[in-house]
Amino acid sequence: MTSPYIRLFSSIDKNDTAEVGGKGVNLGELTKAGFPVPPGFVVTAQTYSDFFASLGLENKLNQLVKAQPKELEQYCAPIRETITSTELPSLPSQAILSAHEQLVQERGGDLLCAVRSSATTEDLQGASFAGQHGTYYYVDQSNLLHMIRSCWASLWNTEAVSYRLARGIEHGAAQMAVVVQEMIRAEVSGITFTVNPVSGAEEIVTESSWGMGAAIVDGRVTPDRYILDRHTLQQRERRIARKHFMVSSALRAGAESRLEKIPPDMQRQETLPSDHLNTVANWAVRAEEHFGSPQDLEWAIADNAFYLLQSRPITAIGGDERTEDPAGQYVLGKPYIENLTEPLTPMTADLLSRVLFPAARLIDGRLYLDLGFLRPLIPFRLSDQEVADLFYDLSINIHLPLRRIAWLKLPLLFLLLLYGYLILGVLFARTRKMPDDFMDRFRILCREVESNPNYGPAEALQRLWIMPNLLDPIGNAPMMANFSAARSIFFPGLLKILTRHWLPSTHPNTLPRLCSGQKGVLSAEMGHEIKELAEEAARYQPVRDLLLHSSTEQVLTDLRQVSEADHFLRLFDHFLAKHGHRAVRELELQSPRWEECPNQVISMIRNYLLADVDLRQPKKTPAQSRAALKAALRQQLAPLPLERLFRPRQRLLNFLLTQARYLIKLRENSRFYHILGFSFVRKKLLSIEREFLAKGILKCKNDIFFLQLDEVGSMQKGELSWPDVENRLRQRRLEHARFSQKTPRKTVGINLPENLQPPQQATEDSSVLYGQSASPGSYEGIARVILDPGVDAELQPGEILVAPYTDPAWTPLFLTAGAAVVEVGSYLSHAGTVAREYGLPCVVDVAGCTKRIRNGDRLSVDGDQGIIHILAELQAEEEEHITN
Repeated sequence: MTSPYIRLFSSIDKNDTAEVGGKGVNLGELTKAGFPVPPGFVVTAQTYSDFFASLGLENKLNQLVKAQPKELEQYCAPIRETITSTELPSLPSQAILSAHEQLVQERGGDLLCAVRSSATTEDLQGASFAGQHGTYYYVDQSNLLHMIRSCWASLWNTEAVSYRLARGIEHGAAQMAVVVQEMIRAEVSGITFTVNPVSGAEEIVTESSWGMGAAIVDGRVTPDRYILDRHTLQQRERRIARKHFMVSSALRAGAESRLEKIPPDMQRQETLPSDHLNTVANWAVRAEEHFGSPQDLEWAIADNAFYLLQSRPITAIGGDERTEDPAGQYVLGKPYIENLTEPLTPMTADLLSRVLFPAARLIDGRLYLDLGFLRPLIPFRLSDQEVADLFYDLSINIHLPLRRIAWLKLPLLFLLLLYGYLILGVLFARTRKMPDDFMDRFRILCREVESNPNYGPAEALQRLWIMPNLLDPIGNAPMMANFSAARSIFFPGLLKILTRHWLPSTHPNTLPRLCSGQKGVLSAEMGHEIKELAEEAARYQPVRDLLLHSSTEQVLTDLRQVSEADHFLRLFDHFLAKHGHRAVRELELQSPRWEECPNQVISMIRNYLLADVDLRQPKKTPAQSRAALKAALRQQLAPLPLERLFRPRQRLLNFLLTQARYLIKLRENSRFYHILGFSFVRKKLLSIEREFLAKGILKCKNDIFFLQLDEVGSMQKGELSWPDVENRLRQRRLEHARFSQKTPRKTVGINLPENLQPPQQATEDSSVLYGQSASPGSYEGIARVILDPGVDAELQPGEILVAPYTDPAWTPLFLTAGAAVVEVGSYLSHAGTVAREYGLPCVVDVAGCTKRIRNGDRLSVDGDQGIIHILAELQAEEEEHITN
């Protein structure tokens, strides 16, 4: 078929970029080389050029060239409207419809097509335009011409125009061909990179999910992720996600959205078994070899057959594509990494930025400390590296250079400390020696704020976190209590210095043992309450059987039909009433709470029922050994001067120990309550989202978390609607996904080598890993790598928990674990606090442990020294069997 308007894939070669665009050229090359590419044709760039020239948009283009960034949408919208509303001339229309009819005859009468952009400036080295131009599915003859015009109009999206401006591409040079291709009714789809686009490592990265690939490309789903060695195709990493949504290959009649909820039994299933993964990897390697450069591929699997949908060069390798950094110097504080393990969504970032203290700054969705604000407060002469080390690893192991005191800073520091004491002294006094339940009244305040229509999300957060009323009891201000508890970072360090000075032969694990064994830590009690739920379930065989054999999504419905489950359900409802505001990544507003989706709680109850142990047998606690240890310390101190008569050292150590224990508990418990307040802010947002969904202002659940608060206000006033926010939602989801795949930078604006990592780094061949001791003791056992307790919470009794981080949602796993190894953390982190309460050996800050350690590896964990030995490794095939 010869036509100036269309080109079949089979007639295209590498010299046709100006006519069919980068995507069209690649599809033509792949088709000729025998790759399994679905057939189709390309509407040429000249067709677009002729059509656009006939629209008389010269004045609009001149205005666009002169427009400021904030004015772009004002001038882009009329251009898009003109393109989509103007019919194509008869000659190109007839050529396109004829080519489509021929495709239908070749492939079958029920053929649907995918219509994709193929701009002459996209998918080229250095300019990808990925995700900024239109792609449309479910296209048939009735809407084909309209979708082609919609693709052309996407050339004038604000994001695409901004991208061209940023890269110096003239608008007149941007021409667009359009790919019309058979739509594969995918059962599984995904993307594959032939080099790691984040690190630049020679490894194949594949992400996959159920249904059509749009859910991954648009950032709507967290996909399964596989990393393979580039040369051997051996698996290096395998992460199975909980996949909530998919784009179905068949659009249901009357459906307003192509996004569908994945059936519960499929959400945690692996999408790529080994044979399919190898097929994807082999075709990816062949594509790279064919084009001679690293490739980014989109593919689909249907009826057990593999289809390559497109292949394009990777335009940014090793994290080159980055938002502009703010001026100044910033460091990523370890306490923030522990609490904010993933980049924040725009809504969470926006709300937190309104209540952050001045020294904090959000960069790439992460919380950083502003060294420009903090440096004047340090009374030492420190280099940039030393300042960054200090604030990154703010822990009991930091040693300040006492001989480099900056004497001129001392008067200012003294005045600031005096001022701080006068301001904070009242707060410290109000939070001194409070009973364990003094913040429980905060629940009443949360309900009052929830029911008050005058409180929007921002006002609710401010009232619950940082702006208590003058006469409020301190129990109504858990964030203030948490701020008071921040003093806990100083007492362990001082205790360590004094015990080393007075008792140099003291065992290193003395301090952790002294700080453990106290009652009233709410996150630790939560684990015991889940154990009690399991004990109740085990009393009745029908209840036990349902919990073990029904799906986590169905089990509560089934239990409500069984009379023996009445008492268990009352206990379960009481548990959710108390702890239901908790969640994995609970400082992220997007994270669903247990009270909304209690599947994780069910999974942890199931852990205990599967355990071949007596649930009523109490686990040994460290309280008894702590009393014996204190008695031993008294004996060791007795020979020191004046100790038998006045006991000054013993009194000082007892005071510091009492303060440390109380403040550590206050820190953990106040977090319990300020997270409760945060969950009520989420309820405010969900209420607004339900209103928007009902009115059609938003189309999908969770979209509100990718807006900012001012935008929500404008939508409530009718100033913004779905067409105004659709593209920005998509771009923000993609940006959030990009930030999630990157290892956060330790510093911003400071030119340092990677010196903030521990000196001993684990390599792929290393059998010894190093970290920081958080809870003493030694243990040997089998490793279980859990990346997300919301997806995989089944830890067998005695297994060693290996985790990227922990927050309170992980607590119940500590009761069945034999030891814990955590990638991110510190002595005062949640992992350390709970592990000490349970008498569990724990090593934190173990760089790369979730990648180096595999399920089934046999480990030796030394919690005293912070060392992990990999004693025996499992092969990849055995690991896959264990995981499944």
